[in-house]
Amino acid sequence: YVAQIGFKRIYDEKYYIFTVYVTKMVIFRIMKKFIYALYDLANSSYSAIVITFVISTYFARQIVGDMQLGAAYWQWTAGLCGLLIAISGPILGEIADRKKNGLIYFLRLFTFLCLFLTCLFLFSKPDSNFILFTLIIFFLSNYCYELAQIYYNSLLKQSSKDSDLGKTSGFGFGLGYLGTVPVLLFVLYFFILPEQTLFDLDKTNFENIRFTAFIVVIWFFIFSLPMLFKFSPSKPIEKNSSSGGMIKKIFEIIWQKKLTQTGKFLLARMLYADALIVLISGGGVYATGVFGFDFKEILQMAIAANLVAFIGVIIGGYFNDKYSSKKIILICIIALVACVIFSSMIAKTKIEFFICVMIISIFLGTIQSASRVMMSLLLNADNSGKGFGLYAFSGRITSFLGPLLVGTMTFMFSQRVGLLSCTLLFILGFLLMLRVKEVE
Repeated sequence: YVAQIGFKRIYDEKYYIFTVYVTKMVIFRIMKKFIYALYDLANSSYSAIVITFVISTYFARQIVGDMQLGAAYWQWTAGLCGLLIAISGPILGEIADRKKNGLIYFLRLFTFLCLFLTCLFLFSKPDSNFILFTLIIFFLSNYCYELAQIYYNSLLKQSSKDSDLGKTSGFGFGLGYLGTVPVLLFVLYFFILPEQTLFDLDKTNFENIRFTAFIVVIWFFIFSLPMLFKFSPSKPIEKNSSSGGMIKKIFEIIWQKKLTQTGKFLLARMLYADALIVLISGGGVYATGVFGFDFKEILQMAIAANLVAFIGVIIGGYFNDKYSSKKIILICIIALVACVIFSSMIAKTKIEFFICVMIISIFLGTIQSASRVMMSLLLNADNSGKGFGLYAFSGRITSFLGPLLVGTMTFMFSQRVGLLSCTLLFILGFLLMLRVKEVE
């Protein structure tokens, strides 16, 4: 009897210890995914306010004074920035792979540089003399933003099991879309709509618009802190100081006597990502120039688009894990091509364009999330930095092509013709994606 009591106590203690261990592991995994997703929430404010809706539109309308010419300048600058990302991304990714905790270190560095540079938009006055200044600030801040994305994407596989990568990536993008809504609402109701803005900013000099850059910085800083200082990466790989080995390792990811599956995927993404850049960076300018949306209407549309995108990317993440990233990417390309054709050739009214933007929002985040998942599955833990450097390379080496093509067609003909031209990139990307094998 005493032996039975003693055995039961030992069993109960072991059961208790086991239960606590499992509970801690579950909480740890959930928190790790949540911390990872918070960075998506943080950086989406830069994409929404600076790249797409507010600063870009302000630049074209108030600084340049010509929507068509301003749109072309903005797209050309985005293209040049993408070219620099393409050249430097793989090398900086390889350097991060060699350094102890290099991915987190460089993520912190370029995040803080992006925040500092974004503050300088405050000095972009509504005067043609500030065209070059604004474009330089956009170029540099966007460069740091994109480099930070390389290291952030590299950490996806360390934040989730392979079977849940789609849900984790989708949750990150979804939280980013959802989190953008309060930022846009705050900007709209405290800086755009009221006659007397918060902090009593001078609307005649567009101080209220320029101050939105500072809102981006505050939001970005607060919600990036958990990822920058609480995320626990896996054990770093051993260092290798051979510069020749650096180039060889980068090259081997895409070519091993023939084009690897990773190489095929990156080639396909190289094209459809160019078209995505056009949609993301030029959406606000297109809405203003073609359909006459004002700041209020653009932000209202942006809020609705982000709510729709949140739902779309969460559902897309679920189907990504259930089926495959390749199938999701192909479906998204078909849907986006149809929407671009409708927006550029058929839509005549604001409501028609608004509906089209809502449909685009469903697939825009989903294709980005699925692409990140597919790349994560194609890489190992020791080459994630350089691998996502190549991922940025594929998205940026011809990124000048999309903005340059659209910007030039816009300059020569119209914004409608400019937008329509990006369907060529989508179609070519689709055809190349068909040759990529499924990733299990």
